[in-house]
Amino acid sequence: MENVIVGYFSEEQAALDALADLENMQKSGGETQIAQVGIFKKDQGMISLRRSIGSGAEADESIIGGVIGGITGVIAGPIGTLLSVGVGGSVGIEKNAPHMMPDANLFWSMTLRMKDEHIAIVAVVQELDQTSLDQLLGRYTTITERFGAAEVQEEIEHARNLQDRLEKTVREELTADRSAQRDKRVQDLKVAAKTDFANLMAERQG
Repeated sequence: MENVIVGYFSEEQAALDALADLENMQKSGGETQIAQVGIFKKDQGMISLRRSIGSGAEADESIIGGVIGGITGVIAGPIGTLLSVGVGGSVGIEKNAPHMMPDANLFWSMTLRMKDEHIAIVAVVQELDQTSLDQLLGRYTTITERFGAAEVQEEIEHARNLQDRLEKTVREELTADRSAQRDKRVQDLKVAAKTDFANLMAERQG
């Protein structure tokens, strides 16, 4: 089955060791096929791609080859920013975290689980069963999640469409003619600015 598997790490060295294991599995050409791997890190509330490993140019032009780039575009774009700002805290990598967000998709899950300095390894895989990757990632202190690759790709496309609509709405709103209410607000702000400068001058002269 084609899946996107995500492993969440609180320690960078453990994530790098797991990445090396995944690279070795990718090169071994066993039953579990790994098309792409991305390393994401959360820093000051924002998640960004730090490194990616692909299986070649042909894969990068395919649906499975575009998953990591698609996730990056969404999670690091306006929608990812809105998700990060809207989350008051994260559930972290505790064992009971899945029960706290049973319906979360990949984007919500990454946003909710990752705390600052945490790392997520995202791998696009084809696996006959889950044993190999479960055993590999089970060597480390991590929580893993699986999402169907097709579902993730559809979520990426949906998020891109939503982002396009949001950007169009924002452009239209920002360039729209001012209403009477907005004109009044401008006048109020002009008065406030003049008052602020008058108070500043009075303080300096005093």
